[in-house]
Amino acid sequence: MTGPIARRKVRITGISQLVTCAGPERGPLPTLAALGEHRDAQVVVRHNLEGGWEVAWIGSAGAADTPTCDASFDLGGRTLLPGLVDCHTHLVFAGDRSHEFTQRLSGVSYQALAQAGGGIVHTVQRTRAATVPQLIESATHRLEDLALQGARVVEIKTGYGLDVATECKILNVIGILQQRFAGIVEIVATAMPAHAVPPEFSGDRQGYVDAVCQHILPAMARCGTAPSFVDVFVEQGYFDVDDAQRIAATARDLGMQLKAHVDEFADIGAVPWAIAQGATSVEHLLHTSASGIAQLAKSSTVAVGLPLTSVFLREQLAPLRALVDGGAALALATDCNPGSAMTTSLTLVLQLAVLLGKLSPAEALRGITRCAALALGQPNGYTGRIAVGEPFLATVLDAASVDGVFYELGTPMRSWDGLLQARIG
Repeated sequence: MTGPIARRKVRITGISQLVTCAGPERGPLPTLAALGEHRDAQVVVRHNLEGGWEVAWIGSAGAADTPTCDASFDLGGRTLLPGLVDCHTHLVFAGDRSHEFTQRLSGVSYQALAQAGGGIVHTVQRTRAATVPQLIESATHRLEDLALQGARVVEIKTGYGLDVATECKILNVIGILQQRFAGIVEIVATAMPAHAVPPEFSGDRQGYVDAVCQHILPAMARCGTAPSFVDVFVEQGYFDVDDAQRIAATARDLGMQLKAHVDEFADIGAVPWAIAQGATSVEHLLHTSASGIAQLAKSSTVAVGLPLTSVFLREQLAPLRALVDGGAALALATDCNPGSAMTTSLTLVLQLAVLLGKLSPAEALRGITRCAALALGQPNGYTGRIAVGEPFLATVLDAASVDGVFYELGTPMRSWDGLLQARIG
């Protein structure tokens, strides 16, 4: 009989500020202390049995009872956070919609552009025509931007193909990106053929829903990169609750969990439907009612706020403050996409959430760590926090505290990749 396997331990020192994000998942957080802030801290991590790292010990820099370690790594007075998570993006696409942005500034609505053949369909046409190398190149630049800000987990939706060939092409691109960014950014794939009705099904939404259920989703489930989730745009002018029910049932049978775009333009009853279906998350929420907030507070479904999209479209923000105060689990994300949020700035997400959404810095930071990980079903066990016994995935800010992220408007967060280079976390 053999003894226990010895597991390598590494002590991480020189931490000016540690924010574990191991505080409450819901409710107000007036200060970073409530989220798990420690000054002048050290953390011990060890190899886990799966070949990654897990947290073994957390304490102060001067603690006398630190575990014996095999090596030490000095952060040089920097800030240690859980790995940041962008839980809602559409960053694999081709083409440009800057002309639509200019039209919207002159008063043309997002819906009017879509009805005129622009919007999502415009991007679909260009993405269908793009080659895999072209899509990889453009998406790589966007992912690199997120990684430089400290993103360690990024969700990517399909939805700019709307046919079997192109939806699978996008999934294949996501699979290549997963390999290219292995050990740097973990990528979660979401199938979203129910993003809009393509031109070939104009006037026949039910025919397209049939195609999604009978052909597109089954083909995507067979791709080498099988999606973890399905997402449905449940909105006026797109897909109604009955459509979403059919798509969700098909996806569930194929092993995909549910997400839903809801209440972006109007409340059509999508929130209670999604909760009843056990959705992992509901996203956008600009028009979510007090009743919807109360239902979210009683459920495990995570609310995902996308403040950049509201500003980009000159629309009201989702009721971020009311969602937190009402007890919903609130995540935040970029919604990186060519039509309504052409940005990869996680930094700006945080800044808008506190300045316009009236969240505290702690609540905003929780939104791109703990709650964002919950919105992705805690991929590979990552919880979005630094806690003993849990997987260690970290972001190191090249700063003595996180305060400057909120204070220095327009200045991107600067992550430091020393831990990554040392292959720790």
